[in-house]
Amino acid sequence: MTSRERILDAAIPVFARKGRYGARMEDIAALAHINKAMIYYIFHSKDELYLEVLKTVFNKASFSISDVVDGEEINRNEYIRVLENFISAQITFFSDNQYYTKIMVDAMSSGAEEIPVAIKYFKSNHGDKTPTAGLRKVIERGKAEKFIRNIDTDHLMINIIGMVIIHFFSQLITDSLDIEVKDERDFLEQRRKSIIDLVLNSIFFNKPAESKRKSKKS
Repeated sequence: MTSRERILDAAIPVFARKGRYGARMEDIAALAHINKAMIYYIFHSKDELYLEVLKTVFNKASFSISDVVDGEEINRNEYIRVLENFISAQITFFSDNQYYTKIMVDAMSSGAEEIPVAIKYFKSNHGDKTPTAGLRKVIERGKAEKFIRNIDTDHLMINIIGMVIIHFFSQLITDSLDIEVKDERDFLEQRRKSIIDLVLNSIFFNKPAESKRKSKKS
């Protein structure tokens, strides 16, 4: 493993636990078993290292999720399957990578300017292969084929991603609402199903016959 890789591997848990502004280069150096001067030699500043961490997180998340929206759907059931898989893939990835979740939430809540930079970097290296770009194409095709209602694509995508993010704050929300959770794993699984159910039932025509009638009228 190179020094650069060791530093990034150490920076991820430190930024996740302490946040962008609370993280110290000394802590990262200690965890990486490397001299702090070497970190500054490779990354020059904490901000530059933070950007590289965001690039790493976004890159891994993109490749993990993008496959589920890579295809050509031909019927209503396939559109439903793709949307369900997209939501499940997001939840699974960030559930399995808690550090990534904390870093992304911290970055979004602080309005980090590095997020669009990380996205632009990914696009420059991999083209228009981001999961959100794939999701947009699926939604637009579904609307054109009259399987998905003619709703605003941008707001729909924001709502989907927003509900996925909220999934990871379930404990805080249940505590504030005085909801008793006896089995946390089962509760989170029910939250996943609830998100999928809410999205699918709000964007698809209720019955295939209904979408056909809409198509004939248009």
